[in-house]
Amino acid sequence: MATGSGTGTPATAGTGTNTLSALRTQIRATLASTDDWNNTKIDQFIADAMRFHSAQFPRRWRYSLSLTTNTQAYPLPAEHALQGIRSVEYPTGADPQTFLDPVEEWDTAFQQAQPVYTLRGIADDTAIESDTASATIVFAQTVATDETAIIEYMADHAIPAAGDDDAVITVPTSHWTALIAFVDFCCHWELETDKAVTISTVSIVLGQLGQEARYAWNRYKEIMNALTLQATDTAIVPWANQHHTMKRIY
Repeated sequence: MATGSGTGTPATAGTGTNTLSALRTQIRATLASTDDWNNTKIDQFIADAMRFHSAQFPRRWRYSLSLTTNTQAYPLPAEHALQGIRSVEYPTGADPQTFLDPVEEWDTAFQQAQPVYTLRGIADDTAIESDTASATIVFAQTVATDETAIIEYMADHAIPAAGDDDAVITVPTSHWTALIAFVDFCCHWELETDKAVTISTVSIVLGQLGQEARYAWNRYKEIMNALTLQATDTAIVPWANQHHTMKRIY
């Protein structure tokens, strides 16, 4: 397998105003205590919330892949926990744009070097703990040096580093209610867990904390269900499965 070069960029640019600090401020406004959770802990919960959210509402990214003569196989982007391919534009610069169809490697179109591509899985000798392991895209057509293919794919939103107050949150603000609800649940859950290890804590207190944690979780699920229904409305373009050739990566 050849080592390809490329750059991953979001399909749409962030506004620069939806920062980690702004989201954290909104979250703190919903919490019963301002002292039980420091900024680092809140930021960790936000990161978890964004990973959960990305599984349902991934972000669209574009990856510019530089091609090389006599090399048909290239690693897919390893960043952002790639979930699936939406489109592969090749060759780039055509008017109108040309896109390759995905097929299996044994397909006649692939064997005949037609304008198609296939995906190969991760090698079975790759260490399971490797964060950089990625599947491979293979072009059926012969490619050449200085040519470029643009891969649009679905993947996680970029997770901001804890404490990076100016980091842009790429989840739309209309979906922040889901992030806030998830963090609220994490805070309730942690509070219940901490109290459970204290011998002097009476059962009625634990029962109340557990009930509040369940309420918070149910609220999160209700918000996510509502957002999912909204995304499938005919007047709204859904974030996932927008292209008939999208292929999932497993």
